[in-house]
Amino acid sequence: MVNKQKLVKSGMWQFANTFVIIVSQIVCNAIIARYVTKKEFGIMAITNAFVNFASFFSEAGMGDALMQRKDVEPQHKNAALFFSLLVSVVMYLIMYATAPFIANWYNQPELTDVLKVLGLSFIFLSLGSSSLNLLQKEFKFKQVFFSDSLSLLLSNILGVILAMKGYGVWSLVYSILFYNIARLIMVWIMEPIPVFLGATLRHWKDLFNYGVGLTLIRIYNFVSGFGIMLEIGKLVPIAALGTFERSYRISNIPVRYLGDMIQKVMMPFMVKINDEEEKLYAFFSRGLSFSNALLLPISFFCIVFCKPIVLLLLGTKWLSAVLPMQILFFSLPFRITTKVSDALMRAKNLVFKNANRKLQYVIVLCIAVYIGSFWDLKGISIGVTLSAVFSYITMLITIRSKVFKKGWATLIIQPFKNGALLTVVSVAPSYLIYWLLLQVIDNEIIAFGVLCTLLGAFFSLVFFKMPSLLGSDFVALRKELMKMKNKKGKNGKGKGGGGRKRRMQMEEGEILPEVDETLTASASNANEELNG
Repeated sequence: MVNKQKLVKSGMWQFANTFVIIVSQIVCNAIIARYVTKKEFGIMAITNAFVNFASFFSEAGMGDALMQRKDVEPQHKNAALFFSLLVSVVMYLIMYATAPFIANWYNQPELTDVLKVLGLSFIFLSLGSSSLNLLQKEFKFKQVFFSDSLSLLLSNILGVILAMKGYGVWSLVYSILFYNIARLIMVWIMEPIPVFLGATLRHWKDLFNYGVGLTLIRIYNFVSGFGIMLEIGKLVPIAALGTFERSYRISNIPVRYLGDMIQKVMMPFMVKINDEEEKLYAFFSRGLSFSNALLLPISFFCIVFCKPIVLLLLGTKWLSAVLPMQILFFSLPFRITTKVSDALMRAKNLVFKNANRKLQYVIVLCIAVYIGSFWDLKGISIGVTLSAVFSYITMLITIRSKVFKKGWATLIIQPFKNGALLTVVSVAPSYLIYWLLLQVIDNEIIAFGVLCTLLGAFFSLVFFKMPSLLGSDFVALRKELMKMKNKKGKNGKGKGGGGRKRRMQMEEGEILPEVDETLTASASNANEELNG
């Protein structure tokens, strides 16, 4: 049964997971940035780009194919695991052999050993991909929370300790390896794969086409994300690459984690109702509106307070990252809209159509980065931002022509309406409060910390006491949370009246129509945490 409370409960566990990841990553990066040099971050940017690229082939989209498929047999799980393992081993051997040539191409000898060691990580990623996606498919976000958050928290602690002991770039390498090994062990315990049952060619074919299409999309996502580091690494000095990589990574935190959180929760539900256009559109539209209600204010808040953010997260030696980061923050609303729309395209099995759109975006991005490099990091950041706008426009065109025949005003204005209003009423007063704090506190970092504490307390109070001030998206979320709380309080008072209660819930819209095995005709992301 698919119901709103199940959606909200899944979302809350995924939010908790995202919160732990963001906080631990921010604290970890803030400390490591004070011990690891810009050059070492530049080396890591190139290494991550190659490893992420290889990992897309090694996973081959098999884990996501399991999530998208309605009827999953045990042999499908084995087919996904065996194929991912085979491809990942082949990709590692290729990387091991080519590592010296890559190091020579970038004139960075240290790259050879770093690539050979960190390349092992995508083998661990591919081995855990099927189990992780099956946990998400079955809405076991509580288990995802413990496997993901605990692994990352421990790996970040390890990375900080090694960085403080002078391990430099290797502190990042060992941290990533530890994370992937720890998460692999935990997801295998929580969602074991019945390897002894074997698999047939038919089971592999059932997954292959979707997996190939999704792999193409992920390759394009890679190029449009951290893959551009490979191009930038040849256009600017390695230290400048390190500055851009930190700017891009920090500006990408809201989309990478909040966007992933929303996408992972929405994807299984959209698969369930992908043949019911009106329900699917209502669900998709609400998801977009909620995403932008979060990300639009965050985007402009980060633009305004970019300098204290850099001082807090990176330190005074990274002030050259402020302007590139401000420019990149402008792209957040467009990127989050495109990311949520990606989940819709996957749910509708339009992976190849989406892959064609992504290819156009990648071509525009590579050209824009090259042209922008004539104006250093500022020009590159502008090129990346304009390319994100291009991707957003082409996604709207694709959705309107292939999925929803809605008016342009509905698709363009509606998703941003609540977020735009919340931005106006939150960012301007925040800057005024910050200015007043600076008159009393002669330290930008402390003043910014006090501001964030006050804002956190204020918005928490408003959400629970006066959610209407935050817009309809947060009103609906609070309503479902309160229903869950009240339901838990009544569980011990008897179980009678279930049928009448269910009918009342159906009438109120609390429960969506059931989607069971007999109705599949009518209701027909692998986690990427190589983030150093």
